[in-house]
Amino acid sequence: MGVVVLSLAIFVIRRRFFHTLSKYPGPLINSLTDVPAAFHLARGTQQFYYKALHERYGPVVRVAPNELSFINAQAWDDIYGFRRPAPNMEKSPVFIGAVAKAPDGSMGISMAPLATKDHARQRGAMAYCFTNQALLQQQSLMKIHIDKLISQLKKMTRQGEAVDMSSWYTFTTFDLMGDLTFGKPFGCLDQGAATDWSTAIMNVFISGAWEQAIRRIAGVGNWISLRLTRLLVPKEAARWRQLHFLKSRETTVARLADGALRSHPDVIYQIIKNKESRNSLTDTEIIINMVLFISAGSETTAGTLTAWTYFYCTQAKARRRLIQEVRESGLFKSEADIIWDNVGPDKLPYLDATINEALRLFSPAAASQQRIVPKGGAMVDGNYLPEGVCVAIPPYGCTRLPCNFKDPDEFHPERWLSDPKYADDRLDASQPFSVGPRVCIGKNLAYFELRLILVHMLWNFDLELECGFLGKQTEKAWGDGMKHIKGYLTWMKPPLWVRLKEAQH
Repeated sequence: MGVVVLSLAIFVIRRRFFHTLSKYPGPLINSLTDVPAAFHLARGTQQFYYKALHERYGPVVRVAPNELSFINAQAWDDIYGFRRPAPNMEKSPVFIGAVAKAPDGSMGISMAPLATKDHARQRGAMAYCFTNQALLQQQSLMKIHIDKLISQLKKMTRQGEAVDMSSWYTFTTFDLMGDLTFGKPFGCLDQGAATDWSTAIMNVFISGAWEQAIRRIAGVGNWISLRLTRLLVPKEAARWRQLHFLKSRETTVARLADGALRSHPDVIYQIIKNKESRNSLTDTEIIINMVLFISAGSETTAGTLTAWTYFYCTQAKARRRLIQEVRESGLFKSEADIIWDNVGPDKLPYLDATINEALRLFSPAAASQQRIVPKGGAMVDGNYLPEGVCVAIPPYGCTRLPCNFKDPDEFHPERWLSDPKYADDRLDASQPFSVGPRVCIGKNLAYFELRLILVHMLWNFDLELECGFLGKQTEKAWGDGMKHIKGYLTWMKPPLWVRLKEAQH
């Protein structure tokens, strides 16, 4: 017994006082074990927990024995940015996506190591698919699904029904991404409900967070980790992941078989049409990337749309200014004028500011994206860290603390329009699409969708939160800094019940 106590005491003393990171502040328990970080990740509360830690301990916090969390804006470039000639920071082995590897060892863009040529090769092959030029070719596809959304909402409005915009935005973005990725929408808008496939994708985010939490404690790739995953993660999770992968593979293979003969301007068509891109990618790599694009590009955009709508309904000043900019400025004579050339920040600067503010307050990524300090060490926010240390930025904490933003929990689009009141804001602390070599490849597409959908909504409807029981439930879920919303790898947005009224022109 004495030996056990002595060993435990030595372990505690070494980790707390003699570890490489011992000088950095944080709770005692976090310096000894990954359990607190893993617990909050699995519970969907990591973002709130890390924010509380930074409020107490400052801009750099030791959140686990070998992990530091940073919130200063400089850390974005230091951790996630290009570090030439030094090697870029790789993702932590704990951070494995919904589809880590194919049986032949292939990886998609999001997981391929930066140190190899695979990441640059794949990203280069697909870069054109997300340029403005390529997206303009897809504008007609987007319009089909946006028109369906507006039509369905008008039908419910005329029947006097309250509408859960959280669900309808999800239906829209899933159908859009299915059509834009491999030419096959999910059919959510037509049936007014989620399909098994779209539900599976949502649940993959949850199971992915659980598995990461287990790997934080048990390690990566060992029998303990595998055993705990089988024991603790619901068996249904494996079905969700398998369904998503099989459906994506089946649809991608069918689309590849159609080839360029089907001139449908989806991502796969762009790859096939560009001989250099097609020759740079194997069929397996295309399949894996389509799986990842559907996962990353659907619910994240729907979350931003839903959060924006909540702020629109609760901020009278912003609502009036948006209506004036879209309906009363003379920019649009009819709904047919709502095209990409007319919805950019040069034409609708206030709308753009509200989108950036919604992204700040409700960043698509809820959990921290861990990176590993490479060989030779690195400087992060003025701190030299040796090789092997895990580092990350918590998006929610970074954008909701007064060290970076004035009135950080309040919706103030003016901060993005050079308002002197917010002159000291660190706007570069909000990076919803990340930075550097792994900056979101779909960033242009996300802004394309957000602007077009929101302008159509503003042109067609007046919106206000539903009253009564549903309204109270909505305010409880979305109010109070959104502290009641679970966040795994992305946010699990709750219903947003609104009352729509057709706009008068």
